Amino acid sequence: MYSDGLELVAESFGDGPPIVAAHGLSGNRHITRRQLQPLADRYRIIVYDQRGHNDSSPVTNPSLYNPDRMAEDMRAVMDAYHLDRAIVQGESMGAATTLLFTLKYPQRASALLLTGPAFGDSSNPEIPMLHQMAMEIEQYGLQQYMKMSEERMRQNWNAPDEVIEAIHAMQGAHQERSLVTALETVKDWLIFDDLSEIAQLTMPVCIIGWPNDPLHPLELARRMLDYLPQARLETIPSVAHVFLNHGAIVGHIYARFLAETRLLHPPQTAH
Repeated sequence: MYSDGLELVAESFGDGPPIVAAHGLSGNRHITRRQLQPLADRYRIIVYDQRGHNDSSPVTNPSLYNPDRMAEDMRAVMDAYHLDRAIVQGESMGAATTLLFTLKYPQRASALLLTGPAFGDSSNPEIPMLHQMAMEIEQYGLQQYMKMSEERMRQNWNAPDEVIEAIHAMQGAHQERSLVTALETVKDWLIFDDLSEIAQLTMPVCIIGWPNDPLHPLELARRMLDYLPQARLETIPSVAHVFLNHGAIVGHIYARFLAETRLLHPPQTAH
């Protein structure tokens, strides 16, 4: 399918009413698929590579990494699958594009699921880190950067092999120049003049956040609750849990939320 002149690659799995999901910066659809697998026995889940990522068209023009244009990519995916309405989900960068899509097309979102919101009405605290990541990829190449990153994760975080392997699978799937452009552009996103703009949303909302991660400030998730009284914030212990056990904790949290809001359907049975 195409959006804004760019090819978007998507796939679906599971059976039932639709969930459309957008991954984060440097992520890909395969990461999202693993996270949402716990819902596949009762939902049809559509995951896609956001522009410039993985199998979708590479993007080296910074103006194409525009959050409003990327929100339209979600509309294009829904149109390609002939969906008038769906539960929509996004992580980090994908949380921003999904949120903007929902604000523009509220009638098309039956529920909103946000994992680790990173962008709102103030600058992300990790702009220097994302710039450094872009510079290192440009200077050393993606493969060498990932080796350097692995050493830092082991030394500074004592990161387990499972987390390192998941991050490598996420970051290593992209065309280098496209990823560098994404990092240098998305890091500066301000998607709202004032976060109160989200107060108009009336559908059920679930936000997953975690502490001690400036890239995905828990404070931003909590501020969202101030304007979304019908929303729920679920916290997990750390960002590592987004990758442990393929991030299935994300799918389990959303499954519980959807069940309690009566949006979770019974498992599909064979006839």
